[in-house]
Amino acid sequence: MIKVRFFKLKSIIGLFTFLTLIFGVQVVFSAPQIQVQESEISVETAPKNPQPYQEVTISLSSYATDLSKATITWQSDGGVVLSGIGKTSYTFKAPGADITARFNISITPPGGYTINKIVYITPADMDVFWQSENGHTPPFYKGRTLPVTKGSIKVVAIPNTKNYEDFSFVWKNKDKTMVDSSGYNKNYYIFRNSMFDKIDNITVTASSLENNYVAQKNIDIPILNPEIVFYKKDPALGIDYNNALVNNSSVTDEEITIFAEPYYFPIEENPAKFIYEWSINNKLIDTPTKKNELSIRPTSRGGYAIVNLDIYHINNMFQEAFNSIKINF
Repeated sequence: MIKVRFFKLKSIIGLFTFLTLIFGVQVVFSAPQIQVQESEISVETAPKNPQPYQEVTISLSSYATDLSKATITWQSDGGVVLSGIGKTSYTFKAPGADITARFNISITPPGGYTINKIVYITPADMDVFWQSENGHTPPFYKGRTLPVTKGSIKVVAIPNTKNYEDFSFVWKNKDKTMVDSSGYNKNYYIFRNSMFDKIDNITVTASSLENNYVAQKNIDIPILNPEIVFYKKDPALGIDYNNALVNNSSVTDEEITIFAEPYYFPIEENPAKFIYEWSINNKLIDTPTKKNELSIRPTSRGGYAIVNLDIYHINNMFQEAFNSIKINF
């Protein structure tokens, strides 16, 4: 039986050889075409979580077929936006928040079947607010309380979407994930900055429970120095916060009360930890009963007084500020 089969195979090969020599017929044995699966073509976006109106690049890749030889057509809701051989990426401007851009991508490898990939891009946006948690500012202060060295800072994240209500938040401080501060509905992060950093870099990622919405924001929070601003305090009208006292201020009253506002100091946290050192004409004086108020009565007209104030934390050398002003009488 084996000899008969071998004879038949030998005869077939001989016939192919005869046809090739006599008639110029070439017989080609084709390998079976392997169908590439849709799952074998990967889609990536850069950036991974695009923001509204940001430039976005969609890229295709595959380990199962050579996409550089494939015919690829990119189609949006408005029609074909890109088509050709090896068109493995497409760059476009993302729409606004909560608006979805849809792309139907047709991929036809050489000699293969057409594969369709559908990609949805929905930009997500998020507002991030921050301010000092324990810094001091005067009543009705309209600005933001700025953080100082070793101060407490609060960061709040608010996703801009009407489609989702529940979120999970992941907070990072200098690429280190803050596990205890991250989780379901944890949309704020409170921390105390390092004495060696002048900028705190914070990243927050908010995602819906279904993971259909993902927004990410990265911010730099500057660490500033506290400062002292002098104001005039009137016995009847109170502190004139609209007009800070400037150097070489002239006073016609018989007495002036200088009020020192210690901006951004974390004074309320522990007032006893802060020392107020007042001096007049470079001579230290006893600290007034109200530490941030100093009343001066000139002995004669035509003179002046140089008033200095140094405020500092007894245990934190970085929380200190100095100011000086010349008052003319």
